[in-house]
Amino acid sequence: MKKTITLLTFSVFTFCNAVAQQPINIKVKQASYSKLEKAQPISEETTSPKRKCGTPELNESFENWIQKEIQKQEQFANGKKAAVVYNIPIIFHIIHTGQTVGTGYNLSFTQITSQITILNADYRKLNTDQSTYLTQPALVAVAGDMEINFCAAKVSPTGVALAEPGVDRILASSKGWTSPPYTASSSYLENTVKAGSIWDPTKYFNVWVTEMSGGILGYAQFPTVPAGTVPITDIVGWGGSANTDGVVVDYKYLGNSSYAPYNKGRTLTHEAGHWLGLKHIWGDDGTSCSGTDNVSDTPNQAGENYTCPTVNGSVKTDGCTTASPGVLYQNYMDYSDDKCMVMFTAGQKARIQAVMASCIRRNTLNTSYVCSSVGVNETVSNLEISLFPNPSNGELNVTVDLLNSEDFTILVVNTLGQTIKEVSQLHSNGGTIKLDLSLNANGVYFVTVKTKTSSKTKRFILQ
Repeated sequence: MKKTITLLTFSVFTFCNAVAQQPINIKVKQASYSKLEKAQPISEETTSPKRKCGTPELNESFENWIQKEIQKQEQFANGKKAAVVYNIPIIFHIIHTGQTVGTGYNLSFTQITSQITILNADYRKLNTDQSTYLTQPALVAVAGDMEINFCAAKVSPTGVALAEPGVDRILASSKGWTSPPYTASSSYLENTVKAGSIWDPTKYFNVWVTEMSGGILGYAQFPTVPAGTVPITDIVGWGGSANTDGVVVDYKYLGNSSYAPYNKGRTLTHEAGHWLGLKHIWGDDGTSCSGTDNVSDTPNQAGENYTCPTVNGSVKTDGCTTASPGVLYQNYMDYSDDKCMVMFTAGQKARIQAVMASCIRRNTLNTSYVCSSVGVNETVSNLEISLFPNPSNGELNVTVDLLNSEDFTILVVNTLGQTIKEVSQLHSNGGTIKLDLSLNANGVYFVTVKTKTSSKTKRFILQ
């Protein structure tokens, strides 16, 4: 993609409230909802399905805004301040028609939570397959840690603890809905299914998991600029309605599945990238080399890449980038098969960080505490706790201060809601307890201190 910004007419404001991936070739109508024509079934001669995403051009007013935001962040940081590590609570709405858990639409808890593990590995640059497919030093150098963590929501919007953290199972008939499959971006899916089941998008990243007709893998709603933003007030509210905000993924492609070549959970990694403000890496310009993803460290690319090279990590060139290190088919925002999608870039990180800092419904997620069974900011007058150091390299000191002498328990919980450490104290007013967490994976964790009458939770980073 070309790295200069070309101003577009207002007609391209129909960027769409969503972008959709599809595993076979389709035609795209340039409509206000980026509505996709139904794809033809895969023929017997087709050796492998193809990922496809219907995405009209992006309104450049959004680009003007986000580039200014990135510049402000860079000026404020002045090369000294580290990027913020953002934490995003996620809820999967599993839409089924009565299947037993673990069959068909009604995916197992293990498969659902495998997607969270994949997201955290991909967005924190912890995926172990990166070195297999990213071998060119110049491309390795631009790979970035997005400093985004995803955690499974532990409570519903009404405060009820979830039996399965991060999972909301919905029997379609119980809502009066027709049975899947649904048409991607259709009025029914948007205004009936999504709007009828969304959880507060200022506190949860909503992901709907269902079957979509036409072979669609998934689609996302883009972020919305802050209300009152000037001078681009013509697109305030751009990005779609609050009651449809999130991502839809076909159930076959969530987490570790058996549906190769999209069986490694990279569909949601890709769509979450759109939800966080990223464009396709080639700039959606066909093959003209004139489009842009507005990211300076991704190579100019003629068009989307499909499949993966026969030899892992091979250099791939095209008419826009004709020499090594080649195009970046390994990027999550391309159309390559899941196995060789292995990285984001530092430039893409700058966009994501700007969106998380400023875009409505994104900028409140980091202070949402639904990944804890109790509010992290819960006020309990007879119990105080503090954690240090935070972030921690493996040793964490938990200081507990109780008004009265009583029994208490310290629980350390990961983002999947699993308790990884538990320590109990009897008849105590508190003190400092040292925890050794050095054998646990890097990421976001929660410390909860519970007594018979109260509890308090705080979040910390293990790095």
